Amino acid sequence: MTLYLLRHATASREAPTDAERALTKEGRHEARVAGKALHWLGARPTFLWSSPLLRARQTAEIAAESLARSPSIEIQKELENDTPTAELLALLKPLPPDSEIVLVGHMPSLSEHLAALLGAASPENFPMDKGGLAVLRLDESRLGKAVLRFRLRNEQLERIA
Repeated sequence: MTLYLLRHATASREAPTDAERALTKEGRHEARVAGKALHWLGARPTFLWSSPLLRARQTAEIAAESLARSPSIEIQKELENDTPTAELLALLKPLPPDSEIVLVGHMPSLSEHLAALLGAASPENFPMDKGGLAVLRLDESRLGKAVLRFRLRNEQLERIA
């Protein structure tokens, strides 16, 4: 199984609630770049999951426009912050082993998931830019069993796109 962890792109600080923060012009550009980079990296997701928060949903929608094969976006509350990685793994467990899943979420949970899946001691070692990407290979749905294929910052994604 291949996991693409995509952090939501830059969002406005002004909104009635945190959940309603929309992407800025810069954020929409970052999401397009992430989608184009995913395309050029050969991503062919069988699932595209997003946090329910507006900025993550918008990032997923914009990135999906650049993919050769884009499944419909499914909202997963497990991609919100403060969700234990074990709950995310429970969602992944029944999926076919050849699945490719794009997970659009938030910091600090994406770094926490990344560290837990790799068996690393500290999530601080895995910061992610807004619109940044990490790619993992997960052959067993267990903590500490993933392999980090690569992690890309905004400027690296920009060069790929």
